[in-house]
Amino acid sequence: MKYERKLKTDWKAEWIWADSEKDSKNVWVCFNKTVELTQLPGKLVADIAAENKYWLYINGICVVREGGLKRGPSPTGCYFDEVDILPYLKEGENLLSILVWYWGNEASYSSSDAGQGGLLFEAVSDGVSILSDESWYAMKNPAFKEDTGKLQPNYRIPESNVYYDARSEISGWNIPGYDFSCWKKADVYAAGGEGCWGELYSRDIPQFKDFGLRDYENSKDYEDVSFRLKKKITLRVPYNAQLTPYLRVDAKAGKRIVITTENTCTGAVHSTYVTKEGVQEFESPAWFNGERITYEIPSGVTVKSLKYRESGYNTEFCGDFKCENDGMNTLWQKSLRTLYVTMRDNFMDCPDRERAQWWGDVTNEMMMTMYSLAPSSYLLYLKGVSTMLSYIDPETNVLQTVVPIKNDYFELPCQQLAGVCGFYTYYMYTVDTQFIKDVYKAAVNYLSLWNFQENGLVEHRSGSWDWQDWGDKIDIAPLENAWYYYALSAVKNMAEITGDVSAAKEIEGKMISLYSAYQTLWTGEGYRSEDNEGYDDRGNAVAVLSGLCPEENYGAMKDLLFSVRNASPYMEYYVLESLCKMGGYSLAQKRMCERYKEMIEEDYSTLWENWIKKDGTSNHAWTGGPLVIMSKHFAGVKPTVAGYEKVEIRPQYDLFENISCTVPTVKGDIALSIASDEDKTSVNLTCPEDIQVDLFVPENAVVTVNSEENVSLKLL
Repeated sequence: MKYERKLKTDWKAEWIWADSEKDSKNVWVCFNKTVELTQLPGKLVADIAAENKYWLYINGICVVREGGLKRGPSPTGCYFDEVDILPYLKEGENLLSILVWYWGNEASYSSSDAGQGGLLFEAVSDGVSILSDESWYAMKNPAFKEDTGKLQPNYRIPESNVYYDARSEISGWNIPGYDFSCWKKADVYAAGGEGCWGELYSRDIPQFKDFGLRDYENSKDYEDVSFRLKKKITLRVPYNAQLTPYLRVDAKAGKRIVITTENTCTGAVHSTYVTKEGVQEFESPAWFNGERITYEIPSGVTVKSLKYRESGYNTEFCGDFKCENDGMNTLWQKSLRTLYVTMRDNFMDCPDRERAQWWGDVTNEMMMTMYSLAPSSYLLYLKGVSTMLSYIDPETNVLQTVVPIKNDYFELPCQQLAGVCGFYTYYMYTVDTQFIKDVYKAAVNYLSLWNFQENGLVEHRSGSWDWQDWGDKIDIAPLENAWYYYALSAVKNMAEITGDVSAAKEIEGKMISLYSAYQTLWTGEGYRSEDNEGYDDRGNAVAVLSGLCPEENYGAMKDLLFSVRNASPYMEYYVLESLCKMGGYSLAQKRMCERYKEMIEEDYSTLWENWIKKDGTSNHAWTGGPLVIMSKHFAGVKPTVAGYEKVEIRPQYDLFENISCTVPTVKGDIALSIASDEDKTSVNLTCPEDIQVDLFVPENAVVTVNSEENVSLKLL
């Protein structure tokens, strides 16, 4: 997957804004420009930047819905979109209309605010030059007002609630024929690449996917229904989704309709619509998430239609896993939904409370994409890595755990060490050598921040937040040292890929020394600090995954990692992975089904932040690790040579009689199906023709493959 982030410096356009709104926050500004074209050019791509989001209309047609990315590819920079506008233009007069929403939240955990709203528009080709300048007209949209109610979004979210009063709307402002000559000319502030908006980088992920307006599952129950008394009605979405709610009603002016979700109480945004007179429709432009959307309908309002528009990251669901265990099938699908609703401008921890790119979450999410989504999804991880590298302070070499961000910084060392391990994991699934070259120096520099004690173990690094996992009973030394050893191993592999032989030897020496020191923590039952009261599954799991635990200790470790259950859903993924590495597949399956039992049975499509639902958000990305465990270990599909040049497929036939699994790869999909009975096991495999496969089968297997010369059968 080719990754591109271009810095554009030769801007002809200028940043513009409404003259009276320079100091305003949470403001919506309309821009109009009439463009005369004597003939259409052969090509016309517009470069568009906005602080913070924009909606582009050409001749009354919505061309881009929620354009722009949250600001912060670097601490001082922003993004611009490249939009092909030629299909929407005609010879003669054309109306360009843009609605821009400026947030102004400097406390956000997912955007680095510029301090002022702005619009930049440039389309130049074949004698056509359309530039944002003093010829544009601008007006604050008076229908969008400040929501002063008690229910406000969490401060970490840059977006505000939407409060739209249709009595004040500028009707038809973006439709050809509207007379905007009474508007004021836009104020010009700076050329592109200058001013408070900083340098401009091209958008490095696709425009968001628009699934169109859809009926709720029970929309029909509320068509042409009049409400004599104020009532809250709840509409159902099939799954937790990113969406914008829509309504069409008949009402007198001044009726207030409030639209919330089940996640509003945890700090998510919500929308309020105040009616004008008559039949009217409204779609809130700001997305929120949920599967139970509540409309508070005032008395005297007749509901004509209620719908929603789902949107999200533009990729395809390509992976799948099914077996005869319905609970595990449900868990796989819930893991997928948990992943997808946390993908938009960036990978997020949750789509309601924060929308922030915590790197521990991102590392788990990246692995989930490898087994469920098309390779186009990899761009979101690459965007996140590129952003993180841009925020490194060259004097400290610290990798920040949450970026983009402006007024606060977080280094959670254990999350960052897990992220360094993730760099090499990404390479194994993609064979992206350029990626390794891009991250190698940063990874090496970050590991250099740790010092060693006299006993050979690393000194504890607390970072800016001394956090290793949710929950208690964390035994820090075994966990931190195991993460550090795991990261050393990853960077050693990276050094070999980049040809840095001397660094690889130096790292190998550190690993040998740390391996020896770590064994002093072994008690015969597991690894434990001398002053710790009991064993912790977290550190012991990473010890297995990193190679610190020798195979002769696997027996005791399997017992410990099945029975000790301190890990949160974040670290549970690593515990399950370690059990599988040791061959404890049935133990991993049993532990998984027991720990996720309530989430599986809950009438909800996504997975929680913690084991108890009320203790966190109802959708948290890090909880979806079972998706990887089932596809990678239970179906047994994983690359053994980077980029799926060679793959091992070792299904766990003892766990299931029937398995079907599809794994998307950079070379194409791998599809596996298994059906077993008393007499035989039927194995059907379809895979790309340019990979080499080691397929493990039982003696009685009847095997069908699409490319026999590339598949080697191995008896279990």
